[in-house]
Amino acid sequence: LGMSCADAITSFWLGLSTWPIPRGTDNAYGAVGTIASCTTQGFFVQLMVLSPIYNLNLSIYYLLRGKYHFTEEKIAKRYERYMHAVAIVVGFGFAILGLPLTLYNNANLWCWIAAYPPECEDNSGHPGDVPCERGYNAWLFRWLIFYGPIWVIIITITGIMITLTVSVKTDERKIIEMQKEFRSQNPSSNEIESSAATEEHPRVSAPIALYETHRFERTQQMFRQAIFYLGAFYITWLFTTLNRMYQLITGASSFSLLVLHSVFGPLQGFLNFIVYRHGQITA
Repeated sequence: LGMSCADAITSFWLGLSTWPIPRGTDNAYGAVGTIASCTTQGFFVQLMVLSPIYNLNLSIYYLLRGKYHFTEEKIAKRYERYMHAVAIVVGFGFAILGLPLTLYNNANLWCWIAAYPPECEDNSGHPGDVPCERGYNAWLFRWLIFYGPIWVIIITITGIMITLTVSVKTDERKIIEMQKEFRSQNPSSNEIESSAATEEHPRVSAPIALYETHRFERTQQMFRQAIFYLGAFYITWLFTTLNRMYQLITGASSFSLLVLHSVFGPLQGFLNFIVYRHGQITA
């Protein structure tokens, strides 16, 4: 619910695009806003960091359920409140930090962390011909309170998904080894498997047949869902990060990267929806 709310709020403000940018700003088509509206949009766009944090919380939940076999009740009682607290404190804390630092200004596609006027500092931090009135060291804060934390989260989630997939495969391998050991000790079990359950063997044939037919099925399901889960992250953040890195290194903007940024960046909520409609990760 927290992630869905964050996605809905940020998607709305991203959808406003250049409208909140102060009226009369050069090279800002459709700008009809004020400094106040630009600051407001920048604040809510910065809250995009909430969604990756909640995704990290979900991946930790899957790890606790799938690898350590915690019950939902145990997770809810011991950890859930802290997960929400961390997401809200960190997400809103980063966004609030930008207000006294006047970081939220025209960032081309919408209002976000940027220097004002644009000529006072390029995207790589080199000073311009005029002094900055707002958004000092904006290039640095973009990485300190947004892209840096997001990529730490993405790398952490990637590690968690790998760990969880390996754990599920290990559990299934143990079951298969137990099955083989059981068969070696009970040669007559093959006959039991192929026949219907009887009063003499009421509980043996079903589990053996299940793992014989669906060997490593949970591992395959886990792997597929992990690919969807991580794919949504990389699709959303790869082009946006490449765009900002290009700006950081060259001090200029690439039109093609700006287009890719504007297309894939706002898709975060939609891709999260697709992932969770696709199915839950096997726990």
